[in-house]
Amino acid sequence: MPALAFNNIQTPVLHELLVFLEGYGIGLLLIVLIGPVLFTLLQISVTYGFKAGFLTAFGIFISDIIAVILCAFGAATFLRSPDSQFWIGLLAMFILMGFGLSYIIKPKLPKGEAALATNNAEKIGFFAKGFLVNFVNPLVFGVWIALIGNASARHGFNSDLVFYFSGTLLGVLTTDTLKAYFADRIRPLLKAEKLLLLYRIIGVGMLLFSLRLLYGLFYGF
Repeated sequence: MPALAFNNIQTPVLHELLVFLEGYGIGLLLIVLIGPVLFTLLQISVTYGFKAGFLTAFGIFISDIIAVILCAFGAATFLRSPDSQFWIGLLAMFILMGFGLSYIIKPKLPKGEAALATNNAEKIGFFAKGFLVNFVNPLVFGVWIALIGNASARHGFNSDLVFYFSGTLLGVLTTDTLKAYFADRIRPLLKAEKLLLLYRIIGVGMLLFSLRLLYGLFYGF
């Protein structure tokens, strides 16, 4: 009897763990998505180091949590409406274009170790930049809406989704943290001219994504 009771206790726990791991695997697979968030994360990590990159990744993580909650609890209809997509997309386009132009025209190159001595305002700025670039991107909401639809079809709209998306979000944070870490590792290897070239490539990437958003606003994503 005790063994039977033990198994009965463990079965739900094992089920929840498997659902969590399934979500975590999906979160790791999202590393293949290349967008403005990646460029932002790389730029901050290369310029200011791993801690700044992690703050940016944490801003992305918090914005993803809010996006999942909004999409799961009623905001999906609002986010799918053409008017909402247009204005959110237009805001995102201007933000990405502004960042892209600043990286091309006036990149802020690090000056030795002094670049790592950031103050509290800058730390908040790293978090806010990661949050903002991710949150205003309508494609991010599209990804989460698709994942919620797939997961709810597989597991139902119940507590399993909490474990599933806890895993997914933690998987995304894991990959973003690794991106920040490896970007920081290569920072000492980048001389000024190579770093300038990297910033301009990132800027061009941001501009291309802003133009992609502009195209999507008028011709569909």
